[in-house]
Amino acid sequence: MKNNAQKLLPSITAIERTSDSVILDLKINAQLRCFKGHFDDVAVVPGVVQLDWAITFAREYLAMSGDVLNISVLKFQKLLLPEMQVQLVIEKKHSEKFSFCYFKDDDKFASARVVLG
Repeated sequence: MKNNAQKLLPSITAIERTSDSVILDLKINAQLRCFKGHFDDVAVVPGVVQLDWAITFAREYLAMSGDVLNISVLKFQKLLLPEMQVQLVIEKKHSEKFSFCYFKDDDKFASARVVLG
């Protein structure tokens, strides 16, 4: 199972944690399954995959749980491409709500607020 998960998730190269947030340095490996069949000319990480990664890591590192009830202010500003290195910041707003943002330097790639329940 771990091998399958590795093909679905980017590599984490560094982790910075507080009680209510986590910053993950991610390397988006070109071998990830999300690139297969998603734009043959230019592979990109689909928005739904970016959202899934944020939810997966919020559950793992911030002990968030429950089904997704609401997603708000979802924005995709720039494309995430194979072999990019970005940071994912996830902030727990309360027990059922978190926000996330993918960025590198001054470039923001995607962000949203998610409510679980």
